Amino acid sequence: MVKLSRRKFLSVSGGSLGLFSLTGGRSHAAEPIKAIYGQPAANASTVDVAVIGAGAFGGWTALYLREMGLSVALIDAYGPGNARAASGGETRQIRAGYGEREIYTRWVLEAFKRWEVRQEEWGGLPLFYRTGQVTLQREWSRGLRATQGVLNKLGVENEVIEHDELTRRYPQFNLDDIDFGHYVPSTGVLMARRGCFAVAEDFERKGGQFVLAKAKPGQRSARQLQEVTLSTGQIIAADKFVFACGPWLPKVFPNPMKNRLVTPRRVTFWYGVPADDDRFTYPNCPNFGMADVYGFPSIEGRGLKFSTSYDSIPFDADTDERLVTENEVERARKFLHKWFPALHDQPLLESRVCQYENSVDEHFIVDHHPDMENVWIVGGGSGHGYKHGIMLGDYVARRVTGEATDPELDRTFKLKQETF
Repeated sequence: MVKLSRRKFLSVSGGSLGLFSLTGGRSHAAEPIKAIYGQPAANASTVDVAVIGAGAFGGWTALYLREMGLSVALIDAYGPGNARAASGGETRQIRAGYGEREIYTRWVLEAFKRWEVRQEEWGGLPLFYRTGQVTLQREWSRGLRATQGVLNKLGVENEVIEHDELTRRYPQFNLDDIDFGHYVPSTGVLMARRGCFAVAEDFERKGGQFVLAKAKPGQRSARQLQEVTLSTGQIIAADKFVFACGPWLPKVFPNPMKNRLVTPRRVTFWYGVPADDDRFTYPNCPNFGMADVYGFPSIEGRGLKFSTSYDSIPFDADTDERLVTENEVERARKFLHKWFPALHDQPLLESRVCQYENSVDEHFIVDHHPDMENVWIVGGGSGHGYKHGIMLGDYVARRVTGEATDPELDRTFKLKQETF
């Protein structure tokens, strides 16, 4: 993997990027993304690479390609970090625990370093909160045993906390039905929407072209795509194309993506925490996981967050309403009462409906389109993509430019023949 040092960032950008000051104020160095705020793009342009999708995968891919010196257009129908995207929303978890899938643990260990470097280079913009995570269990599962084994193998700090000590450390949890917890202090929370904007702003500041428009494949010649046509009437021609448009991939490419990606609905809730009780706020509360629920402490005043996977109803990112049901709110309230008794009378502050975009094996997809040699399909975040965007973008950029990559990753990320 390419090591992204401070010196390398500064040599690319020409100095500190300064999106935000350390005190949280916006610096004069930051410029809004022009296309987002309505400045028209040219009617036609030609670039080395056109990237469609400005989420975690596409945004980072475009930025790395631009830092390599290529001319790049980054195109998104709704804008980076938008509410319809799989990368939308305020926060995402970054964790090293992946069961037997060691390749992702190794990537996350490098991603920790890269997120911290980018955070520093972007003027202290708060993107990463290291919260730690405790997984609450009644008994050991195969997946948790595998996670512990990989973490130990790679020298990642982790700890098994027995019930009595768990109760002493985390009195804010109801642990009556729990025998032990598995704690990993390196786990954290990423500010997802903020990160998507920061990547897009940096991309544009370094000379990339951002276009706010819907793109579809245009003219072809033999086994080559020549251009994409945009909803604005613009045409963008390129030598190579990267379609990293998440849940929209089956719509853009019914063949080969139909039945190779599914987009199940997910719901997330934020509940209030008492003003005089800091046990539920960062840094006094870790990320947590139990049964089919995971959650975060209150960060930046947003409230205690938890997300459920109660149902897997197919969801259309373009047209479906993002409203939680009464039944979902009732189940969320019961969860809150059971696990966090001190919050039983706290209000629901916010709820959100989103979607995953799952591949058949929950591995990422990075592969050529079978009918167009200069088109790359990038997707399959499968509910764990955001944290890896900073790594996957680098990997995709090197695949696109023909640099050597890890053969194991190439095989793992190949578009599978299996379907749902």
